[in-house]
Amino acid sequence: DPGSGFSYLFKITGSPSAGPVTVTPVIGSAGTNQLTTCSGTPIRFATGISLEPATGVFYGTTGVAPSSPVNNILKFTDPNCVGTSPAVNSCGIVLNLSDIERDPVTGAYYAINRGTANPNNRVVKLGLPASPTVNCLPNFLSPSLFLRGLTVTQSGKLYVAAVSGTGARLHEISTASGATIAVYSYPGAITPGPGVSAPEMGLHHDSLCINRFITANYDPVGAPVLLTDGIPSGLPGGPVYAPLSGVLKPTVDFSRQ
Repeated sequence: DPGSGFSYLFKITGSPSAGPVTVTPVIGSAGTNQLTTCSGTPIRFATGISLEPATGVFYGTTGVAPSSPVNNILKFTDPNCVGTSPAVNSCGIVLNLSDIERDPVTGAYYAINRGTANPNNRVVKLGLPASPTVNCLPNFLSPSLFLRGLTVTQSGKLYVAAVSGTGARLHEISTASGATIAVYSYPGAITPGPGVSAPEMGLHHDSLCINRFITANYDPVGAPVLLTDGIPSGLPGGPVYAPLSGVLKPTVDFSRQ
């Protein structure tokens, strides 16, 4: 919620090109879908969410302030009883974590570490599920790239969205080196106009149903959220793009179910 900073968990089905979109709160033991610790302390401005399908355990991230607690790894099955662990920095970078996702091929977890100076802006590999360690891949990315979404396809290809205004470019990233393999322009707007310079947004790849990327935005605050699905030119089936406005609340990340 942009006003309070409180974080909420919803289950979403459908997409702009694949039938009606439904949005259902995931209710916890205290009767709400708000992310809180077991003692009721709110998780503010959560920045990422991912589900381990075999166990039903969610993992999440927080970043720098106003996220709270700062740079923590979240773990829960009940959104009203979230466990928090400070991220353990193994490689000396300035931490600012977001957009956690699990590689369905290897089971490894990756996240974005945002940064405005080298070598902080990069994809990192987390020590989950065993530990909250943040491990650096060998290469970092240019601090001129505003990284706002990360997804891993069912075949293990990792993409991040580098956003600018209402548009985004999808970088395919090597999970071994952290370097960019290829870049694709997303074929339509990812936020309503006129937008902001580096909008918060969520990125997902639906590999099992429509084989498209899915986006939804958090910024600009106050405008109806834009939900889209699409395939960039240069990838099989592209370019295609379908938008739908006003069906979601402000969104920072998606998780595969």
